[in-house]
Amino acid sequence: MNLSMVEFLLQQTWQAIRRNGLMSLATSSNMAVALLILSTFFLATLNLQHMANVEARKANITIDMADDADAAKVEAELWGDMRVGEVRSRSKDEALEEYAEIMGGGDTEEFLAALGDNPLPNAFIVRPKDPQDMAAIAKAARSIEGVSDVRYKEQVTGKLLTLARGIKIAGVVAAVLMSAATLLIVSTTIRLTIYARRREIRIMQLVGATNSFIRLPFILEGAFHGVMGGAVSTILVLASYSWVHAYVGQHLNFMELVYNSTFAVLFGLGAMVCGILFGVLGSAIGLHSYLREI
Repeated sequence: MNLSMVEFLLQQTWQAIRRNGLMSLATSSNMAVALLILSTFFLATLNLQHMANVEARKANITIDMADDADAAKVEAELWGDMRVGEVRSRSKDEALEEYAEIMGGGDTEEFLAALGDNPLPNAFIVRPKDPQDMAAIAKAARSIEGVSDVRYKEQVTGKLLTLARGIKIAGVVAAVLMSAATLLIVSTTIRLTIYARRREIRIMQLVGATNSFIRLPFILEGAFHGVMGGAVSTILVLASYSWVHAYVGQHLNFMELVYNSTFAVLFGLGAMVCGILFGVLGSAIGLHSYLREI
């Protein structure tokens, strides 16, 4: 295909869009609504999974040491595990202060007077790089010489990780179903556009145009509608999401939403690419079905 042919196809595509302005507007609007729903669902799923993972990462492992343990040796062995992301030492005095704060902020001297001696052990607080490795790190830590006990919130962490995996799987399945539904809506809308221009297609066939030549302008139109729909949905979603992010940050700061400039750019590009993909596929499917019937 030479340059003049490309220029001719682009001119034909633009003239068709202008000539059928109302249908073009309807197609782009349907594309924008479909992408708006898909994008909203994607953001909801992404943030649910992110919050579950954040809570799981907050969990850590408490490794209590025996009284005669070599703290330096235990710490070195903990750092030797490649799955460990952070190791922090906690003395028995610090542990008593934390316990006193949990019990209502009492004076540690009062606790010592009541107990006679500090019964809490020196310990290391370990945080894994990946929460999935928490059970394996705890099991390995129990075999280290000088370790008397290993504690972590196994049930809570396990449930959070299971929840994150469940959200991810459900999100993928739902995204596939919603993408299929979006493609069906787009292809049906574009097929209506094609049907409204059936006389134009028939004239092109009568003058000897091949099906491939007939398809190209419609596929380019589909890509155009995809770009317009993607741009509109991106603007609406990001504007709403920015407001939600600001509101959550101000009033619900215990929640953490995924949002930064890089994410916004990538999200916008992804919406545009999805729009182009849906537009091109919808045009190809709709036109293929129509040409096969005539």
